[in-house]
Amino acid sequence: MKICRGRAGYNSVSFTGERYQSISRFKDGKITTELKMKKADRKITMILSRIPFVRSFSMIFELIIENWKRFLLAFIVLLLMEILLIGESSSFLLHTIQISTLELLFIFLVIASLIIKISPIGKYHGAEHQTVSAFESGLNLRLENVREQPRVHKDCGTNLAVSIFLCFSILSLILENSVHVFLLSWAIGFELWKGEPKVIWDLIMVIGKVTQYLLFTSKPQDKHLIVAIEAMKRLEEKELANER
Repeated sequence: MKICRGRAGYNSVSFTGERYQSISRFKDGKITTELKMKKADRKITMILSRIPFVRSFSMIFELIIENWKRFLLAFIVLLLMEILLIGESSSFLLHTIQISTLELLFIFLVIASLIIKISPIGKYHGAEHQTVSAFESGLNLRLENVREQPRVHKDCGTNLAVSIFLCFSILSLILENSVHVFLLSWAIGFELWKGEPKVIWDLIMVIGKVTQYLLFTSKPQDKHLIVAIEAMKRLEEKELANER
């Protein structure tokens, strides 16, 4: 079985296979699991995904549709930060503060990491990685086996974020700080993430894994691991049953 994607939520872990998606949630002391068909890719997305550099924006398109609530929240947070920290203000404390787009992006990532760290999301994120690592290693998904796995993973989206952020940092030194620089950084960072060029990607992976460990995951408790294990087991059962 191929795992196409994993995701951690506030009280859940989900995995997406070739045909199905499983979502296991922990609520009121019980674990419930939902299985549903994987959504088919849109034609426009399939076409764009074949074009280098352009395909990164097809990913944005899909992410916005699937996670519009999160993007709306992120937009509101960024807008408030711009009003408070960048826009002109009569406030004695704020009117002298000048913050670049790079600094604003960094602040946003720090705030996001703090939210993940202090909430159960970080623990479920770590549990997701440990469960995937155990599965990919061919281990039996027993709690003791999963518990021994690292909570960082080579395919985590954090590595993409690090790739884009590094590209943005470098390009901001060369080009004028603007939205265009961010879009260019997104396209280049995405291609690095897809192609994984030697040396460059090795460096990004080191930074990405450190970032995952320190900022975007926390050490999961057994209950978090059990939720992730349940999601993986149920997905595997469904995918294998469909092959018969």
